[in-house]
Amino acid sequence: MTGRNQIPKGKPVIFAPNHQNALADPLALVTTNKHQTVWLARADIFKSKAALSFLSFIKMLPVYRIRDGKENLSNNENIFAQITDILENKLTVALFPEAAHSGKRQMLTHKKAIPRLALETEEKNNFNLDLQIVPTGIFYSHFWDFDRTLIVQYGNPIQVSKYRQEYGENPQKAVLSLRDEIEERLSPLTMQINSIPFYKDYENMRELAGKTWVKAQQFSKNSVLQRFHAEIDLIKKLEKLESGKPDTFQNLVDKTREYFSALAGKKLTDRVIQNSGNAGWLRLVVHITGAVFSLPIFIAGFLFNALPFFIPRNLIRKKVKDLAFMNTFNFAAGLLIFPMAYLIEAGILLALTKSLMISISAFILMPFAGKIAYKLLKFYQCVWYKLKFLTGNKSFRTNIKKLIKQRNELVELIVSKAKC
Repeated sequence: MTGRNQIPKGKPVIFAPNHQNALADPLALVTTNKHQTVWLARADIFKSKAALSFLSFIKMLPVYRIRDGKENLSNNENIFAQITDILENKLTVALFPEAAHSGKRQMLTHKKAIPRLALETEEKNNFNLDLQIVPTGIFYSHFWDFDRTLIVQYGNPIQVSKYRQEYGENPQKAVLSLRDEIEERLSPLTMQINSIPFYKDYENMRELAGKTWVKAQQFSKNSVLQRFHAEIDLIKKLEKLESGKPDTFQNLVDKTREYFSALAGKKLTDRVIQNSGNAGWLRLVVHITGAVFSLPIFIAGFLFNALPFFIPRNLIRKKVKDLAFMNTFNFAAGLLIFPMAYLIEAGILLALTKSLMISISAFILMPFAGKIAYKLLKFYQCVWYKLKFLTGNKSFRTNIKKLIKQRNELVELIVSKAKC
């Protein structure tokens, strides 16, 4: 998280974050600043009584769009009146400028809701409210995987009152100008892949060459931000290559697709190839020793967390059509299922051990044990890939070696062409 010190104090604020990951985006802001922000969200997610109760509890209000029915648009007047009252009391609200989530590292076209709300609120207060709009960038290393990286960046606030004269002369033009400034300020705070036909190829090239490109130059002392800014820089370089040397770029795309097609054909992942690429018997022996000694910790964490972690995800994955909602459903299910599972498991321990201290201690440690077990599971998978590579048959090792060579050459090619 960066830029939290830029959030104005003692002033009304509208947060304007990019929207990629459904309910996870509001949670990203809620957990990285101290304000009790009221959120505006599209009305269709409030349809069920359960959703309405939950969303109201976490301070979310509906905004109606034309697709929600013309007869419902008048409801926005009451909603906007509530928001105006909140801002007049120098509190904070948040609204997504895109008005919809994309599920991709691509901002959708910004709508006029935020600038309209901000300017109308200032006009009502004779432009003396000193209302500020804070562009906020949200980035996930993965949109729904567990234990991913989250980056929230608060940008320089926009003072709405500077549009007073323009709004007085031409309200519509002022709304559009403010909308464009919000988008201009927000864009550098996010990871933006502009290409539509080559979107997946950009993602694959970023994941392949990102670690190598990090070493190209210094962007931040923080390793997480360094990787984030380095990958943004790589994307920009590749976009420049696409526009300036389309044939060279197309060659990169073809080779990237060829590599991932080869992986799919052999039912392998890039992770397997990465782990196999640095396999060696000495390192493997050390890793196996570590795996053996850590096994009791893994078993404990796995037993306490396996059912609440895997069962909801397996059931949800089959029912969620929009993958951008995957993380939302995982989170909502986890709020209910994990505490219930921990209470039941602590009760079983109490019955077995007759010790209240043991059951309470276990209850407190269960979520931490689960996080450790998940990391150990990734470690065991890495050890297994290396063992399989070193002990597999000659044909298997030959295929893996070819893919390792293909991957290394591809990464080198991406980096070299991006530097040109």
